[in-house]
Amino acid sequence: MSDNAGSRPVIFLVARREILIRLRSRVFRLGTVAMVALIVVGIGAATLLLGKTTPVRVGFESATQTLEQAFRASATASGAEVTVSDVTDDTSGRAQVTAGTLDVLVTGSPTDPGVVVKTTVPALVATALNGAVVDARLIAAGLQPAAVATAIGGAHFQVEALQPANPQRTPQAISALVVGIALYVALGLYGTFVAQGVVEEKATRIIEILLATVPPSRLLAGKIIGIGLVGLLQLSIIAAVALVLVSVTNVVSIPTFTFISILGYLMWFTLGFLLYATAYAAVASTVSRSEEVQGATAPIQVFLIVGYVAVYVSIGNLSGPLATVLSLLPPFAPTLMSVRMAGSDVPAWQVGLAVGLILVSIGGLIRLAGRIYSNSVLRLGAPVRLRDALSGK
Repeated sequence: MSDNAGSRPVIFLVARREILIRLRSRVFRLGTVAMVALIVVGIGAATLLLGKTTPVRVGFESATQTLEQAFRASATASGAEVTVSDVTDDTSGRAQVTAGTLDVLVTGSPTDPGVVVKTTVPALVATALNGAVVDARLIAAGLQPAAVATAIGGAHFQVEALQPANPQRTPQAISALVVGIALYVALGLYGTFVAQGVVEEKATRIIEILLATVPPSRLLAGKIIGIGLVGLLQLSIIAAVALVLVSVTNVVSIPTFTFISILGYLMWFTLGFLLYATAYAAVASTVSRSEEVQGATAPIQVFLIVGYVAVYVSIGNLSGPLATVLSLLPPFAPTLMSVRMAGSDVPAWQVGLAVGLILVSIGGLIRLAGRIYSNSVLRLGAPVRLRDALSGK
């Protein structure tokens, strides 16, 4: 117990050193600013695009101006935004459509009008105009549109959907992809930071000075904790900005970007980082040059890539057997379980099982990585084989 208590200040000092180094780096500052800027621009653009409504300009030639009142009422009922104006004659109206000052010209007779547009008639405008023409024909036939509407108003049928469509399915799928991509990038990026940090200390011989006062296992723990906290801070800043903008703009109305859900994604980043960063640090300690890091960490990156590809493969069926099984396996759980939580309803027992399995894996990997790191980090020159690193030869 006393040994554990004594190790905490050492681990804290190492973690503090890593935090200060990373926070002062341009990579952290510029990366955070760039990601926040992308979120601001993306949500701002989505808000403008979704909120931008330009009224459709509809002109009625003199013979069809009797349709205007019914057209306005029908357009308002259907939610179409229109502006109505009178056009003196067909030639003038066509000239306005060609010039772009008029979107739709209604000409001809009230019961059989013609429509002049540049390309197509907006759907809501077509529906409103069709309703006005029907009223005109009913009046021409001696019938009252209100009486006819009352007579046919009760004619309907009941629909029973065996598999009701989810109107939020597409937004949920897009949000789930965003979560999966963000976690994939973050885990790969900060895992690489750990690997590069190990090799840099080894190549510059700083590791020899550090190990003179700090045991290898505590040095490794402090490094992983420090870099992990910086990554968690950066993601928290980005998530906070996204949460505030989403709350202000209401650009997303699904439970993917709520405070609780974002805490869940940060939890999975933390678990995923501990798993992958420990493995990255272990294999990086077996090489002595920065150029060798990519080759040494390639087997680990394969798991990240497979999880990333699995997100795209299973995004259409996040409750299917493929997504369910892979999301329970520790190497893939951080990305796939987060994606499933963002895009569908995941049973609590599956989340609990995935968390339990990854915690057990992290515990076992920490022991294994500590042994590899201790036996390899002081060996310079040719890469150390994993078998030799494990045996201490």
